[in-house]
Amino acid sequence: MEITLTILLTAAIVSLFWWISNRSAKDKSASIAEDLSTMRQQLQKTWTEMEHHRDAVFDAMAEGVLLCDLSGKILFWNRACRRLFNLPENPLDGMTLLEALRLHEVLEVFERTLEKGRTMGVELKPRGGASLHLMLNAVVVDHSSGKPDSVLLIFHDLTQLRELENARRDFVANVSHELRTPLSMIKGFVETVMDHPEMDLETRVNFLGKVQKHSDRLSLLIEDLLTISKLESGQATVNLQDVHLRGEVARVLSDLERGAQAKQMRVNLDIANDIRVKVDVDLLDQIIINLVDNAIKYGRQGGRVEVKANRNGNDQVCIGIADDGPGIPPESLDRIFERFFRVDKARSRSQGGTGLGLSIVKHIAQALGGRVWVESELGHGTTFFFTLKRSDALSSQTELQLDKHLHAASSARE
Repeated sequence: MEITLTILLTAAIVSLFWWISNRSAKDKSASIAEDLSTMRQQLQKTWTEMEHHRDAVFDAMAEGVLLCDLSGKILFWNRACRRLFNLPENPLDGMTLLEALRLHEVLEVFERTLEKGRTMGVELKPRGGASLHLMLNAVVVDHSSGKPDSVLLIFHDLTQLRELENARRDFVANVSHELRTPLSMIKGFVETVMDHPEMDLETRVNFLGKVQKHSDRLSLLIEDLLTISKLESGQATVNLQDVHLRGEVARVLSDLERGAQAKQMRVNLDIANDIRVKVDVDLLDQIIINLVDNAIKYGRQGGRVEVKANRNGNDQVCIGIADDGPGIPPESLDRIFERFFRVDKARSRSQGGTGLGLSIVKHIAQALGGRVWVESELGHGTTFFFTLKRSDALSSQTELQLDKHLHAASSARE
């Protein structure tokens, strides 16, 4: 009996220990499973945050970034890349490099990179992108194991740089031409006078008059070049004054009266006496002289020029200078304010001028806190508009803000 009781008691104790051990093991297993689940969630959250951070960094880059696997299937592209090639937000599953960009040149760079590990400095000019210039660099990216894993392509947009280079080249060519022409004429007349000392006085005076004419043209060109250089570099001094617009414009028009009379043209002034503007008088004079002189030169014989001004709702005054000449072709309107651009080159040269007048007008208007534009219809004349700040709309605090704006605006480039 005692033996049986002992056996039963032992069995009970063993069962109790087994139950306790089993319960503890289950609790530990559940705890481990819970810990693993928490770790997975944390890892997933960390991975998501890393991807978000990576995307934010790449999207902040000015260069286009594209990542693809070794078979050419796209894994990722950034915002700049989407902008350059007009791509959707995310690549489609299985989309290849050629399907996305449709550029065999990029595919050739990709294949060359797979072979060599790196390709640098390849310039591209995609068809269909009229003025798009790109430089492509590509490199093979290795896995942590050291084996090749993907290919990274980086596109640098050189379009603005190329445009600036072209503008510089055109500017140098135009300046060289404009300088060479009067210099050649001056040299020719001087050499003629020196080679013929017996030349009669009337011919000599005539030749010297031509030398003076071309010297004046050369001097004017240099002066305009210096003016536009100062305006573009922000070095031009802007002295704002409270000015009665009508009186100032009338004073400038009186200086241009002889040219208008030579073509039997009428210059009408339609500006209210009470309009006041905050402006640099010398810069305003340059705008009026350039625009009215152009209107007289290219207006029709016996025609008229209208100079008007109106207040608008933006605390500004809009001035318009209209002629009834032949007008400007639509394809030339967007280029009319470019340096040395001429609608009719032969007529423009015969009329004189440097080809810089309208470009100077544009930069002066910006320096004064306004803007300039043109409207024209063939056979119905041309009107140039520009805006100025109204002086009666400016408080002392606004004037201080305007002075800061003028310094920034004067450095604006074409």
